Amino acid sequence: MTERAITQPLFYCAALNDDDIVLTGDEARHVAVQRLRAGDAIAVFDGCGQVARGRVHAISRSAVRVTVEERWREPRSAPELELYCALPKGDRAGVLLDMATQLGMARFTPVRWHRSVAVAGERSQERWHRICLEACKQSRRLYVPEIAPPAAAEAAAAAVRERGDYLFVAHPGMDARPALSLDLDGAGRIALFVGPEGGLTEDEVAALRGLNAQFVHLGRAILRIETAAVALLAVTNALLATTTVGKR
Repeated sequence: MTERAITQPLFYCAALNDDDIVLTGDEARHVAVQRLRAGDAIAVFDGCGQVARGRVHAISRSAVRVTVEERWREPRSAPELELYCALPKGDRAGVLLDMATQLGMARFTPVRWHRSVAVAGERSQERWHRICLEACKQSRRLYVPEIAPPAAAEAAAAAVRERGDYLFVAHPGMDARPALSLDLDGAGRIALFVGPEGGLTEDEVAALRGLNAQFVHLGRAILRIETAAVALLAVTNALLATTTVGKR
């Protein structure tokens, strides 16, 4: 959620440095779809925390000019939530990224596990960025998640531990803790790992244990990749909200 409530229609522009902002391409077409007219209130963000509020000044066939009335920079939410996840097949990756962005994911890393099946295509990052951007507009989140290059599971987990981040792995093993029992107090950045639908191998479990990862479960059911990822993000968000409220 944002610090300042944004109730106006929200649009994206990579450059918010001038007193007048020009929306082109898809963003200009979205203005027409929403039937906005000159004088209507509007908000624009750059995906990196900067926001401008103003009014539609002029609309042409290919561009919309917005006069800025105020601007500010929204701070990042803390702690940041990073998702390290096996790719689901087909269009399910898009569903995963849409929902994960709405739940506050700051960074997404596709992870190669031993039993991974799906891999990123040549234009996946471009498509994923568009999905995350639209999800940000829907949920009023002002930072578009970073899409990182694919990484091997153990290497990604080792990098997380080297930074000193919290590391949680969704895993339905007998020694896994309920996700609702996690202690997130003092977390600066939280890394959430989700494996492939075939599950983690014994070697992968041993390697993650060696990195002091905390294994968590999300109930008795064996979940699809995107379901597990969204559930883990939702539980983490709920716990963070409870922690924040408790400190006030």
